Amino acid sequence: MYLSVADILLLTSILQSLVLAGFLLMPDNIHLLSNRLLLATVLAFAAGLAEVFLYSTGLAQRFLNLAYLGTLVGLLQAGLLFLYAKSLMYQDFRLTPGHWIHTLLFWIVGAIFLVEYYLQPDELKRLILMERDHPGVLTSPLLAAAIHLVFLGYLIATIREITVFGTDLRQIFSNIENKQLAWLRVLLLGYTVVWSVSLVYCLSAHVFKSSASVWWVSTVGGVTGFLFINYLLLHALRQPIVFSGLSAEESRLLTSSKDTTTDQPANAVLLMRLEDHMRRTAPHLDANLTVQQLARQLNVPTRELSRAINQGLGKNFFEFVSDYRVAEARRRLTADTHQTILQVMYDSGFNSKSVFNTAFKRATGMTPREYRARQLAADGE
Repeated sequence: MYLSVADILLLTSILQSLVLAGFLLMPDNIHLLSNRLLLATVLAFAAGLAEVFLYSTGLAQRFLNLAYLGTLVGLLQAGLLFLYAKSLMYQDFRLTPGHWIHTLLFWIVGAIFLVEYYLQPDELKRLILMERDHPGVLTSPLLAAAIHLVFLGYLIATIREITVFGTDLRQIFSNIENKQLAWLRVLLLGYTVVWSVSLVYCLSAHVFKSSASVWWVSTVGGVTGFLFINYLLLHALRQPIVFSGLSAEESRLLTSSKDTTTDQPANAVLLMRLEDHMRRTAPHLDANLTVQQLARQLNVPTRELSRAINQGLGKNFFEFVSDYRVAEARRRLTADTHQTILQVMYDSGFNSKSVFNTAFKRATGMTPREYRARQLAADGE
């Protein structure tokens, strides 16, 4: 059997997926729910790649009952990715019987394939495989479009959850680097593009009667699989170490922070105390300051402090602390011209160049380097 470069990429990605799955099965890893969901996701992804591999190499024609199995198992990815994202966001996330709803696509499409393909005689199975326009889907434009739209719906919903989560983090943390799941968002955005292209291809094959070559399909599948699994290898395994998700207390704080009840006199008093505390003790210089820590320093409930900052200042906690850090950076940039900008960044409480530059430019309209140069030029006049 001849294997093209695309076939080799597919096979490599499948083997990498199985190796990653084996690593996740190790006792030190499997106890985490996020790793168990990642394991299931990786296996479902490998099954989808295997479907393309069988199609590309012609093995599906030789092993008729293996055809479409990869597609069916691969459909589980949609719900698994959604649940995996949830497990990374919240420490207390648990699977419940209600989560079986996320496997509904698998059962519905499985029933269709059972009746339309698996219960048919071998001669008809072989004919179906010869007539199909693309791997893994029966010659039905409605079914192909429905599968793609449901999958895309899940991907978009998961991306939206991650985006909202990133916004919520700003209510609690002054350092959100490595907590926003930006890597997973990028991965899902890329996967959304791939599924969108696949949808266009399916519609083109059915509606416009055009046909892409087997090489084109296997190449896209191979490249996608290789990039997807290697991106996972780089980021997914270290995510629980970097940030294990919001605790139950932090999740409750987010819920209470959405309370619209306003107590302006109480907020004003607390904000005066807060301003005095920030000026005297400079807690913003701690790069990992959280709203809970600041509330303990003031000896007030976290919920009240968060509400006062939100309603009284019209800011979230991240923006509030960032403003103090930018002010500190502005002072240091002109006070000691021998200090590097990187050192100023760290000494001001920032620990990310991108966050520092973005916050500084938002506040001053200039980069730190431009600000220092302009101030020095003004002083020299």
